Amino acid sequence: MIIGDLARWNAQGRTAVSYENFQFSDFGALTAPMFTEVSPIMVLSPLVADGFDVIDIAIRLAELKYTGRYRAIAEDLPNGNMIRKEVRAHAPDLDFDLLMMSPIANDG
Repeated sequence: MIIGDLARWNAQGRTAVSYENFQFSDFGALTAPMFTEVSPIMVLSPLVADGFDVIDIAIRLAELKYTGRYRAIAEDLPNGNMIRKEVRAHAPDLDFDLLMMSPIANDG
């Protein structure tokens, strides 16, 4: 599952293309019934978006008792361990890590 701001992606000319094994979702759509239906094995999101950030998603996933992997995508950060510790403080049982991408990879 990929969580993001679908309206913003569409406004930027990006489309959330449907793939058999990928589900795109807005942060607000992360509900228990949706998670039961989709049953994701991995969740991806940006580190920070307009209406949410990695902590918001981690807390929601913990509330939903999500047991899969959660990875936040970020450009090179000076201290990724600080973010990892903060997420673990809010959702200690969540399998969380960062996926570091170079700025060039994000230019689309």
